[in-house]
Amino acid sequence: MRILMVEDDPMVGRGLRQALIDGGMSVDWVQDGTSAEEAFSSTSYAAALLDLGLPKVDGITVIEMYAIAAS
Repeated sequence: MRILMVEDDPMVGRGLRQALIDGGMSVDWVQDGTSAEEAFSSTSYAAALLDLGLPKVDGITVIEMYAIAAS
């Protein structure tokens, strides 16, 4: 399963990414809302873990934009 993880805190991101990898997931990790939008537009993901308080574009806006693009 391929997951997009969007987390701007490096310590949280490293730990969460490793836990997901240990669980057998393939993880793409980006650290801001703009990079999340780019990842969603170029890759298909089974799931996403999304921090709502992101730099550049907040997580709620990313969800709204992805929901519009996916419909």
